[in-house]
Amino acid sequence: MELLAPAGNWDAFKAAINNGADAVYVGGKQFSARQSAANFDLQEMEKAVIYAHLRDRKVYVTVNTLIDNQEFAMVLDYLCQLAGIGVDAVILQDIGLLDAAHAVLPALSLHASTQMTIHSQSGAALLEKLGVERIVLARELTSEEIKIIHRSVPGIKIEVFVHGALCYGYSGQCLLSSIIGGRSGNRGRCAQACRLPYDLYRDQDKVQPPGQGKYLLSPADLCLIDYLQELKEAGVSSLKIEGRMRRPEYVAVVTRAYREVLDQLEQNPGHLTEFNSKERLSKIFNRNFTTGYFIEDNQEFMSTRSPKNIGVMVGRVEDQSRSYLTRIKLSDTVRKGDGLAIWTGPDRVQAVLIKDMIIDGKSLDYGTAGQTIEIKLEGPVSPSNPVYKTHDEQLLSEAQNTYTAKEESVIPVDAKVIMNQGEKMRLLMQCKGNCVEVVTAHQLEKAERQPLTEEILRQKIGRLGNTPFFLRNLTTSGDDNLMVPLSALNDARRRAIQDLQTKILLGSSVQQNYDDYHHYKRNYLRNPITVTNPIWPLLTVTVTSPEHAMIALQGGADRVYLTLDGLCTGKRVNMADFEKIQAGRTNGSGRIIPVLPRIHKLLDQFDYRKQFSTCIENVMIASWADLEWAREREFGVTTDYNMNVFNQYTLRFLTTRGVDLVCLSPELSLKQLTRFSDLSQAELVVQGELIIMQSQFCILGQTRGPGKPVCSMPCRQASYSLKDRRGYRFPLETDCDCHLYLFNSRTICMAEDLERILSLKPAALRIEARRSNSEELLTTVKIYREILDKLKSGYQPDFRNYIHQLQDVIDVPFTKGHYYRGVL
Repeated sequence: MELLAPAGNWDAFKAAINNGADAVYVGGKQFSARQSAANFDLQEMEKAVIYAHLRDRKVYVTVNTLIDNQEFAMVLDYLCQLAGIGVDAVILQDIGLLDAAHAVLPALSLHASTQMTIHSQSGAALLEKLGVERIVLARELTSEEIKIIHRSVPGIKIEVFVHGALCYGYSGQCLLSSIIGGRSGNRGRCAQACRLPYDLYRDQDKVQPPGQGKYLLSPADLCLIDYLQELKEAGVSSLKIEGRMRRPEYVAVVTRAYREVLDQLEQNPGHLTEFNSKERLSKIFNRNFTTGYFIEDNQEFMSTRSPKNIGVMVGRVEDQSRSYLTRIKLSDTVRKGDGLAIWTGPDRVQAVLIKDMIIDGKSLDYGTAGQTIEIKLEGPVSPSNPVYKTHDEQLLSEAQNTYTAKEESVIPVDAKVIMNQGEKMRLLMQCKGNCVEVVTAHQLEKAERQPLTEEILRQKIGRLGNTPFFLRNLTTSGDDNLMVPLSALNDARRRAIQDLQTKILLGSSVQQNYDDYHHYKRNYLRNPITVTNPIWPLLTVTVTSPEHAMIALQGGADRVYLTLDGLCTGKRVNMADFEKIQAGRTNGSGRIIPVLPRIHKLLDQFDYRKQFSTCIENVMIASWADLEWAREREFGVTTDYNMNVFNQYTLRFLTTRGVDLVCLSPELSLKQLTRFSDLSQAELVVQGELIIMQSQFCILGQTRGPGKPVCSMPCRQASYSLKDRRGYRFPLETDCDCHLYLFNSRTICMAEDLERILSLKPAALRIEARRSNSEELLTTVKIYREILDKLKSGYQPDFRNYIHQLQDVIDVPFTKGHYYRGVL
């Protein structure tokens, strides 16, 4: 298995390579999902590729954000430049960009980001058809589910995260940071709003989950170092460490720990001996460790006490004087320069850097388990307060040495010198199966004083300076007692090393014909969508029950999307329910279309496809996993907004594959929407509460889906919400598969902006009414129906009156979402 490490800057890159990474993933200055990292410009990227390839390592570049229309051509040029410098693969999220890259840069290796939320064999099979070589699977999969995907789609490589920070929600399905502060995780600027404190409310009462802190959406850190053999047996080909925002020392320690275990498993499969890899992982950074979803019976998933580094426990407070001189009984070693954190309450921590330490009246550099140390604090603590080490100076110093110390040359080179009088000297160099030959600028002559002996040749040719090479073997042939100017010999050596380095790099780089690229690019970008005749938009509504589907039609909806998974209702819609409401509707009253779940895992108990494949003609999909299935059955297909369609090329990708209607990303602004060449097959959300996060872990029942410990199902007994520091309330809902959904604290309302939206000529305008009661639903649909009908007839609606009517029935404040502010 490949060990894949992160790097957010050059020091971290060297730390990864020098501590045993087989490959390193880095981001550029743009289009990367960690825009807050230092990242690499093209010159630095080329330097990294050279450094890695000379050491037989690989470099992958993250281009894993959604791409705006204006950026699309620029990103393709960027991918072409990456191909030109020889990166080993690019990691993409935007399926429109993925399709374009496969078309215009066919030699470039493509990896699918975890932001694509691939969680089943159907999604993997689709991406394999699109030319993807490797998938970074969703982090919510178990060992058995990974195994099934590998067996079902053996032609695609599987990469999984094995260490580092976890997201509470499914990657690629989270709008929390975007909605709260306009910083989109899909655009690489996640503000980690899930690491903020929240209060949990049951109806109108604040409740505190037993044993939990206030960071209710903050998971523990993933650590699968004890399960590398199981990962291999599941078919995983690449082990990914999270951490492009981490310091180089973190990258060094974590990479080295996994390298040691992998090497030992390679030498003695199944016989892993004890060593301190996991201890070092705990010391460098942890929020407590979890095996995530990989091990099904693991329940230690959250770290609600603190979203920061907890460290490792090293003792407890014994007592403290009035001057804050504090005695701590140690349970582990501490040294000068270490950082300590004393927990004085559930959410209160006092931190100190050890500058001086007294043991038995003496100032010492370190203390060990069993000893009592005295240190000065700046505030009060109490006896028995736990003490944690959050900064291990020795560990950090050792890690720093791996990327700051002068590097030894590590790549052996063999040289041969051929000398014949009257001819130019020939220098041949061999390395890694590559051979180059150069000749000196001067001819060889009889030496009058100092001939070129083997000793002198070894000394001069072996002077390889700052290169990663060292001279291993030197052989000579030809005449003796000859010489050339030493400057000519040095010049030949430099040219030979340069040629050898280039040859090694060319052997592993992607060579792209730029003329072909520009031809392919022009063809791909030309006429992204065939413009159709302008149409008056459909009014569509998303609901969660058959009863609400009928109410929506009664209110004037042209089309109703009925979710099947029991979201908000606790009751799945089965085939009998669906056939009953289809039969009960009057002619011309609209169509009711079932909505497949966003997440349908392989081992889930209910098979939505099997239930509905024989009784429907149309379907809404919310996952890449269902695209091919729907096409094969020739259903009319609509896509939901969570599929992150952010540009006209992704829109074209879907419509040319049989999709009738595409709901665009709610992160698009009106300004961005005007840059689409045609929206005649596009749908826009104009009213309702957005789902801004979906999680496999339920903080209400502290369960993670079917088969887990029995849950009392509090979600069926009351209404729950999270309240943030600014007082905003975010409703929580669940479905019958025990997924948890976080809804926005505000309701989008674009009623008074419909004229501007209609000028874009979209195919449909959607009302999101998954959480609406019957009165809200009927009133909202009727108002939008009236406004659209009046505008179609040439009448000017009284928008202010309609807004007041909506506010009378909807008790959630209104927002215009991202239509005017957009996202970063």
